[in-house]
Amino acid sequence: MMSSAQNNQQKPILVFLAKGAACDIVSKLNENGYVAAAVSSVPELFDALRSDRYFLAVTMRSDIDMVRNIKPIPVVNLEVFFHIVQSATKSIRSSKQFDSDAFLIRIAALTESRTGRVSAVRRDPAANETVTASTAKASRWRAATSLLLSRRAAPGAERAD
Repeated sequence: MMSSAQNNQQKPILVFLAKGAACDIVSKLNENGYVAAAVSSVPELFDALRSDRYFLAVTMRSDIDMVRNIKPIPVVNLEVFFHIVQSATKSIRSSKQFDSDAFLIRIAALTESRTGRVSAVRRDPAANETVTASTAKASRWRAATSLLLSRRAAPGAERAD
């Protein structure tokens, strides 16, 4: 049976890291049913993002702004999934360990939020609180827009009198 990631995802995930790390992350994503591609240089990143093939990027904190300046897409900061682990012995050494479970949960959440939008709207709103929240957000947006438009129209209407 296909996972929801395999079933729903249309665009691959872009991984922008040094070559070795990028390959590791792409492998981890592929093992879990995601389509992913790696780039390691800024020109490759620019070309990949401008191609409009990717809906999500994975990179380090220092490169998030650069990714978003090229294209405003969701970006996962890989650094937050590394945790310092003290060794069992009482040595001064500690190492960083990658929390792949948390990383994959985050990827799944972003993938589901992207692909679940259409199906969520079709569900009964009473059974789905996120639809209610998104509907409220949309109605607030409409209210703000109509208020803005009415304010723009009002000075023109007064001058006509």
